[in-house]
This record gives sequence, C-alpha cells and structure tokens, in this order.
Amino acid sequence: MATARKFSDAVLKHLQTQHAESSFTATFVNGYWRSPRFSLRRQAELRKACVMRGVDPVSIGLPEPAPQKVMQKKPPKGHKQQREYQAKQEKIQKNMREMPAKIRDWKQGLAKELEKSKPSLPF
Repeated sequence: MATARKFSDAVLKHLQTQHAESSFTATFVNGYWRSPRFSLRRQAELRKACVMRGVDPVSIGLPEPAPQKVMQKKPPKGHKQQREYQAKQEKIQKNMREMPAKIRDWKQGLAKELEKSKPSLPF
C-alpha cells in the first residue's frame, strides 16, 4: 500500500497558476533550443500532486501524458549451443548419409596414387 506523499511548497505553488506550453516542452527560439522550465521528472511530480489535490493536470497547462507503448514480446534467446542444435544434427545426418561415397572416393584416389608411384620398369 502506498503512503501519502508530501510535496514541497514550491510544487504546490505551481499548481495554483496557469503555465504556458513552453514551460513543459523544449522550444526552438532564434536558432537555439531552449530547455523546458520543468524537467520531465518535475512534470511527473506536478502531475502526481494534481492527482492528489484533485486538480486536472491539463488545467494548469501540463500536456496529456504519452500513451503507454505496447511491449514487443520476443522469444527467449537461449544458449547458442541450444539454438544451433537442430541444424547441427541435420548436418551430421547428411554427412553420415554421404559417408560411404566419400570413403569409396577416398580409397579409389588412394589406389590411383599408389599406381602412379609404382615404377613403370620392372627393375
């Protein structure tokens, strides 16, 4: 359960006056950006104080709060070994199917090399 929050007199004083839009947003003046009078943290404090006092935040010039963004749900990344396990098993099975042909080709190549290395003359 949340406890009642105490706001400073300065925050409560700002609730009684109407503020310009430039007090809450950055403005571009004479080629330079001016910071807002109230930072986002202080704007949040003002908004909370308004809610606690029963004052509409828009009535003192606060902009409407930004809507909550929808979170994108991603599948868990997992470990690399687990992610690549299926592809690795498929590669192993493919290589095992090709193994007899590879052994046969290797033996034939070995026999050809042996034939080449034999001298053509009997002595």
